[in-house]
Amino acid sequence: MRKLITLLAIAICSLSAIAYGAENTVVGFDAGTNDGFTGNAYFEAAGGNPGGVARHFNDSFFNDLRTGAEGEPANEAFLGDYSSYSSVTFSFDIKTVYLNDFAGNPIARPIGIALKDRDIMGPSGASGVFFEMGIVGVNFTGEWTTLSVTIDDINSETLPAGWIGFGDEDPSTYGPILPEGATFASVLASVDEFDVTGAVPGYFFGNAFWDVLIDNITIVVEDGGVATEDTTIDQLKSMYR
Repeated sequence: MRKLITLLAIAICSLSAIAYGAENTVVGFDAGTNDGFTGNAYFEAAGGNPGGVARHFNDSFFNDLRTGAEGEPANEAFLGDYSSYSSVTFSFDIKTVYLNDFAGNPIARPIGIALKDRDIMGPSGASGVFFEMGIVGVNFTGEWTTLSVTIDDINSETLPAGWIGFGDEDPSTYGPILPEGATFASVLASVDEFDVTGAVPGYFFGNAFWDVLIDNITIVVEDGGVATEDTTIDQLKSMYR
C-alpha cells in the first residue's frame, strides 16, 4: 500500500508533464553526415553550433535543405501524420558569414520551412504550406541565431496567421494558394517532404553570393500522453497496479 500511495503521489504531481509528453529530433550533421537531408549544401564535419554543419556556399538563388523529396534521402522524424499531436515546434540554428549581391554589397533574404503533401497535387505541384521564420543576412543572423515556429492548431482547416498555401495559383491575384481539396490540416496529416528553404511561394529572387550555415534542425512534438488533468484517482490506481 505504501508503494501505491507513493506512486499515486508522484503521478498526481506529474499530471501536466504526463499529459503533454514531448519527443524531439535534432539533426546536427555531426561528422559531416547529411542525416537524411539533401539540397544545395555541403555537409561538413566542423563549423557548426557545435560540430557538423550544412554549409550553403555561393549558391545562385536561395539556400535549400529538404528531406523526403521523391527519390532522395528521408529523415522519417519530419514526415508522416501530425494530426494526433497537440503541437509541433520546428527550429534551426543559422549563421550568415556573408550574403552579397554581385557588386559585393550585403543583402538580406527570407528563410522559412515548407511542408508538402503529394497526395493532393495542384497545377503547380504538391499541395503545401510555408512559414517565413526569419531573415538571412549579416545584419540579422551574423552570429548563430535560433529561428523557430510552433503549430498549436494542427487540425485547422484554414491557414493560421503567417502561413502561405501553395500548389495552385489564385486566378485573380496570381498568388500561391492551396489546390482544391487541400487544407492546412490535410497537409499536416500527410507530410511527404519537409524543407528549410529561402524559396518563398509567389516570390522570385535574383542571384546572390552566399556563405550561410545551418545546424540543429529540430522537431519537437507534443502528444496527449497517458493521463490528463481529468484522470481520476481510480484510473491512476489501475495504471499503477
